[in-house]
Amino acid sequence: GNGLIGFGRGSSVESRTSMEKSLRKAKLSIIKIKKGCGDWECGCGTEHSIPFKTKGHSGSVRVELMPAPKGVGLVANNETKKLLRLAGIKDIWMKTFGNTSNRINLIYAVFDALKKLYVYEK
Repeated sequence: GNGLIGFGRGSSVESRTSMEKSLRKAKLSIIKIKKGCGDWECGCGTEHSIPFKTKGHSGSVRVELMPAPKGVGLVANNETKKLLRLAGIKDIWMKTFGNTSNRINLIYAVFDALKKLYVYEK
């Protein structure tokens, strides 16, 4: 919940070794999430949402993450809510396009959108 998140996926015959592989890959892919108050309706200045609108995609799934005013909550599906709570984001609006029943592609698309928050940073 402090702005760091990583995502990894591993496969093996044994369940324990697949969990170890996925944990190892998740630690290697940790990114810092840029937080802020980017909504024009909310001028609080606290870090409860994302600073600007961002898009991400994976496979056929496309997502748009938009900043929301304080108190809205996470307007997203359950899998995405888990990911955004771990990132420390409290308020966000989300639009999804494509085959969102494929959970892995949906989570990769949200991870891609969160990664693009640092595109404009020098």
